[in-house]
Amino acid sequence: MVDPSPPPLRVLVVDDSRAIQAIIARVLQDAGLGPMVVETAGNGEQALRMVAAQPPDLVISDWHMPVVSGIEMLQTLRQLGGGTVKVGFVTTETAERHLDQARSNGAVFVINKPFKDEDLLHEVQKALAARVEQLRAPPPPPPPPAAPAALESEGALNALVKLQLGQIPFRLVPAPGQLLDELKLPHDLAMYALDGQKAPFALGILDVNACCILGGGGARLQPPPVRLAMQAGKPTPEMMHFADHFLRSAAGILARAEGGGGAPALRIVNLVPKPFDKLQGLLERNRGRSDYRIAVPGYGEGRLAFIRC
Repeated sequence: MVDPSPPPLRVLVVDDSRAIQAIIARVLQDAGLGPMVVETAGNGEQALRMVAAQPPDLVISDWHMPVVSGIEMLQTLRQLGGGTVKVGFVTTETAERHLDQARSNGAVFVINKPFKDEDLLHEVQKALAARVEQLRAPPPPPPPPAAPAALESEGALNALVKLQLGQIPFRLVPAPGQLLDELKLPHDLAMYALDGQKAPFALGILDVNACCILGGGGARLQPPPVRLAMQAGKPTPEMMHFADHFLRSAAGILARAEGGGGAPALRIVNLVPKPFDKLQGLLERNRGRSDYRIAVPGYGEGRLAFIRC
């Protein structure tokens, strides 16, 4: 399981004096800012390697160091695209032109040595305010469990549609949680039950467009009569024959009941001209749903849904 809590603060202290490294680390760790990892580097070259490996939330750097100075490190960071890494200076450098150079390269603060702990902490708190707030915020609630599917898999549905349409190209697009009024009337409504049982196990719904598409495709019709039936909202008897055949075949890809209980089979299929309350209730409260849009070039787009009762 992925941990939803934010990672701890990461601060990199860059100074060629181990004593200064230890002092700054102590100030940070005693500040009560939340979980924090403080790392250290002895010069700008070492710091650049560490930032490249894992960018910290804040770099606190000296100015005058061997190999690569603090300002050279900051300029290199900006040149390499590290513009989001915050850098502040704790330094003996006091020349205003140099300090302006640091600020123009994006330094978030400049504090002179020797420094007061509260001054450093004040600047660090400003620089890390957003991350500290993130750490102090309550963790987000876990996501709700994924609703179970009514079908074995999307692949099984794809295979069934391909068998229905033959060489006619199509595209299935998941449409989770589609509303009843998105399923254009009339609906071809199928009721499935388990062997030896009368209570509904699942429902299958093809809206009028899906009836024309799957029925017209099953009959290998050219696009014009299919589009005409969709525009009129009246699938032909031939289309309905093949749409009903598709729903009958879909019994074989319904997700099975827990603990067995026999295989589902089509019991009733009817063209329903108007919505009814029970169907709306099942769309909202059910044991599993699988919702899709189907698109066929030249035909158009329709919607279908399968619901575990």
